[in-house]
Amino acid sequence: MHTPDIEIITADLSQIDVIQPLWEALLEYNSALHRGCLGYELHSSWDHKKDELRKRWKEGPVKFDIVKADDEVVGYCLSAVNEALQGEIVSVYLLEECRRKGIGTRLLSDHLKWLRENNAEHIFLYVHPCNSNAIQFYWSFGFFSNSPLMETCVATE
Repeated sequence: MHTPDIEIITADLSQIDVIQPLWEALLEYNSALHRGCLGYELHSSWDHKKDELRKRWKEGPVKFDIVKADDEVVGYCLSAVNEALQGEIVSVYLLEECRRKGIGTRLLSDHLKWLRENNAEHIFLYVHPCNSNAIQFYWSFGFFSNSPLMETCVATE
């Protein structure tokens, strides 16, 4: 069995489109969780997400890493610090076959270190409330749910 060569590359905004298929896979994964929990799908588009990410680059420092295995993009992590010195893990995703191999741990550790080095006074991330695997992963880094916030969303047809 072939073990792929893993490479983590620091990227910039000009390379953002290489993660589109992965971001769309993440959206589909979260949408399936949403259907299972709340009965309807999430709706977004790559163009909307890309505009949001462009704004992040204008607001403050951004760290964007692309994960390659045998020259194929298999994951990414994007973090940012805003003017209020809030650090956020904005988006992170690894293909299923690349999980539980230490890659996600390496990515998140590097990004948390970078956020602290860039003076983030508070670090947060958003995770789907039904994504128990991701929640357990983030717990291992000391993240916890600190809000009793609950929402209701209107399903669009």
